[in-house]
Amino acid sequence: IKENMPIIYGVTSTYKRYLQLPELTRLSQTLLHIPKFHWILTEDSYQKTKTVTKFLQKSGLNYTHLNTKNNIPPTKFIKDYNTRRMGLNWIRENVPPTKDAIMYFIDDDNTYSFKLFDEIRATKRAAVWQVGLVGGILNEGPVKCENGKVLEWKAYWWPDRLIPIDMAGFAVHVKLLFERPKAEFRDLPDMESDFLSSLCVTRDNIEANNCNDVLVWHTQTKTPEIEGNEILPRQYKTTQRKLTT
Repeated sequence: IKENMPIIYGVTSTYKRYLQLPELTRLSQTLLHIPKFHWILTEDSYQKTKTVTKFLQKSGLNYTHLNTKNNIPPTKFIKDYNTRRMGLNWIRENVPPTKDAIMYFIDDDNTYSFKLFDEIRATKRAAVWQVGLVGGILNEGPVKCENGKVLEWKAYWWPDRLIPIDMAGFAVHVKLLFERPKAEFRDLPDMESDFLSSLCVTRDNIEANNCNDVLVWHTQTKTPEIEGNEILPRQYKTTQRKLTT
């Protein structure tokens, strides 16, 4: 591990569901391999849940555990609007402006290659890469670049967005957050490109060091069909077998 490498602050929103703990567990197993990483995990809840608290305590990761309720007041487009904003605000309030650090938004249901974090750590101001299985196509984002600049973008959904990229497809150096203290998320369908625009990031000046590899995928785990309702008394039966000696 190089002592002078920048730290990565990974911001994740999470909410209670059957798949929450399995997906957080899978994600944490990836993050355990990433040096100089701090996880900011924000729950969509009125209070920190025991499930996530115990999970983080046993995770072996450096973390900050936050909570706030989404959809208060109601949002029209972005379901995890408040939790993302809270993670962003935590960085502004707790990370020194001069610190060499990168902010990256990590969805708890995505799949990440170790190599992606090398790309993230190379970010000088704002960097972009492809995301797989998103926007109705196999991969979205920059597909041709030269000398660190994007020459060609690939997108199916709303290709004329300011920067046609998924939330998993970019990272920002924290110094930008302090240079543009009013930059924020807004409840818009193109929240990602609007946020980057508020940081004065454009298609022309965003960094692109790898336009060939897909290193993050917007995977979707199938929600299991659970019989009955866990809030009600359990309806299933257990069976026991006597051991013979």
